[in-house]
Amino acid sequence: MAVEEVRREIAATGEVPPELPPHWFLYLVERMDRMENNLRAEFKQEITGLRSELKQDISDVRNDVRSLRVQQFAVISGLVLTFAGVFYGLLTR
Repeated sequence: MAVEEVRREIAATGEVPPELPPHWFLYLVERMDRMENNLRAEFKQEITGLRSELKQDISDVRNDVRSLRVQQFAVISGLVLTFAGVFYGLLTR
């Protein structure tokens, strides 16, 4: 439809038209657009997968740090109670 309109304008004005790109060129441009869209979709999927893996790794590290804090508290509490017992034993001797 657009080609017909261009031909009508050319016939009305009498100017020499610029050469229109051949159909194979338009096909290649459309194919490049499709390939670009496919690559973008694949990239988006990969990034989404990496984000979910990264979030899982971060939550695993946080859980490990929490468990280490609990263990540290237990060890320090045990040491304090042990030293308190030793000092109490030494003082009441």
